[in-house]
Amino acid sequence: MYDYIVIGAGVMGSSTAYALAKEGKKVLLLEQFPIPHTRGSSHGASRITRTAYPEEFNGSIMAVANSMWKDLEKEAKTTLFKHTGLLCTTSTLHKELVDTQKTLQRYNTGPVPIIDSAEISKRYPLMSYPKEEKACFDFSAGILYADKCVMAFQKVFQKRGGEVIDMCKVQHVTPGDVVTVHTDKGDFRAKGLVITCGAWSSEILSDLGISLPLQVMAIQVCYWKARNGVDHSRLPPFRSIDGISTKYGMPTSEYDGLMKICLHYGVLCAGPDMRDNTDSKAEAKNLKMLTEFVASTFPYLVPEPAIKERCMYTVTPDNQFIVDHHPIHRNIVFGAGFSGHGFKMAPVIGNMLAELVQGGKPELLVDELRASRFDKKSKL
Repeated sequence: MYDYIVIGAGVMGSSTAYALAKEGKKVLLLEQFPIPHTRGSSHGASRITRTAYPEEFNGSIMAVANSMWKDLEKEAKTTLFKHTGLLCTTSTLHKELVDTQKTLQRYNTGPVPIIDSAEISKRYPLMSYPKEEKACFDFSAGILYADKCVMAFQKVFQKRGGEVIDMCKVQHVTPGDVVTVHTDKGDFRAKGLVITCGAWSSEILSDLGISLPLQVMAIQVCYWKARNGVDHSRLPPFRSIDGISTKYGMPTSEYDGLMKICLHYGVLCAGPDMRDNTDSKAEAKNLKMLTEFVASTFPYLVPEPAIKERCMYTVTPDNQFIVDHHPIHRNIVFGAGFSGHGFKMAPVIGNMLAELVQGGKPELLVDELRASRFDKKSKL
C-alpha cells in the first residue's frame, strides 16, 4: 500500500508527487497516456511566467513560485527558466493595469511605471499599438521550458523513491480510510488520493459525487514568420488585453525565427477526447481576430500563421483554478480548472495539494480558489 496516489502526471500532478516524496512519503503517480505525450495541457517548449496579476492572491502565489522554480533547477541540475521580463498592455482595462502595477510593486523591487503607446514604440520599434494603449513591465517574468519542467519534477520525484506508471487508465475510485484506485493495470491502495487530471478531471470527480463548473476548450497555438527575415528574437514576451480578448506571445524556442502569438481563448469541445472535433466556424472567427491583431501590432510579421498546433484549457467561470478536498472524504483532494494560466504556479500548487491531502491548511489557499465559491450552499 502507498501513502498517497496522484492521478495525472502533468505539471500539477508531477509537482504534487514530488512535494509528497520530498517529505518521505511512499507515492505512486499514475498517467493514462505514455510519458511524455501531447494530449493534455502541460506539453510544449514554452510558457510565460509572470507576477503581473490584478489579483493580489495570484501575485502572492507567484512570489513564492518564482523562487521554487529556481530550487527545482538546482535539484534537477537543468535550466528551466529564461529571464526576459513581460510587457503588459491594455487599450481599455486601465483599472486592471493599475491593479497589476500595484501587485508588481508589492512583489518586485523598484518602481513599475505605466507607459503610453509612444514609449512602447520607442522601446520596441517592431511593435505598433494604438494611441490609447497603456503598458507596464513585469521585471520578474520570463519563459519556462514547459516540457523540461515536467520532466524535472518527475526526475527528482523518482530520485526520491517515487513510482510512476504510465499508460494506466483509471476506471473507478472507491473512497474510504484507505482509498482504492481501480485501473486497467490493477487496483492500487493508499491512505490518500490527489486528483490532477486536467481536462479529464470531471470524469473522475463526478464518480465521487463532485460536480465542478469545468469546461474544456481546444486552443489554437500559432507561430508567425517574420517578413524579410526581420529579427524579433529580442522582443520580450507580451500580454495584451482589450476587454474582448487577451492575446499573448513571445519569441519562440520551438521554431527558430518564428514568433508564438496566440489568443488566450478557444472553442468549447464536448470533452478532452474530442479536442480535434470542434466548431470550425468559431475557430475561423478566433483566428481572424488574432490575424487582425498580428497585422496591426506586428507590421514586420507575415499576418498568416506559419504553423498551427493544438492545446487544451480546462476553464472555470471566473478563470481561477480550484484546489480543495472532498466534502466527506477529506483524504481525497483535487486541483482543476487552471484556465490556461496555472502552469507557472505548479510548484506552489503541488505544495498546496500535498499539504491538503495530509490534513493541513495551506497558507496561500484563499477562499477565491476553493470550490465552494461557485455554490455557497454546496458542501464543498
